[in-house]
Amino acid sequence: MKNLFLATCFAAGVTVTPVAMAGPGDGSYSHAMMARATTLTRALAQHVHFNEAQYLSVKQLHLNMLTERRDLEIMLNGASAEERDTQLAQAQQRYETELAGILQPQQLLAYQNLRTNFTAHRLK
Repeated sequence: MKNLFLATCFAAGVTVTPVAMAGPGDGSYSHAMMARATTLTRALAQHVHFNEAQYLSVKQLHLNMLTERRDLEIMLNGASAEERDTQLAQAQQRYETELAGILQPQQLLAYQNLRTNFTAHRLK
């Protein structure tokens, strides 16, 4: 896997379980989801140095991405693999577009280099 987003989504999907008080689409975040968004943001910040406003924006973007992924998993339960892949690819594209809007050009280049060089063995 060369895509950081897909790898983190997969890891998030394995480690984050929906909590009863965090229902689909209600905007609430479980403690696990908040922790995962913080972890994703800090990991990205090590390679793409953010200012404080960008850090907060990227963390909110990660919360939105994790919420969208949770909601998609609930809505697409029982759907075909092709439909799930299509929906997840569209969610990934939205994430990439929103992230590009937050980052400055040199930060975006650093992010793209990170994505290009990322491999699954670095997840450990």
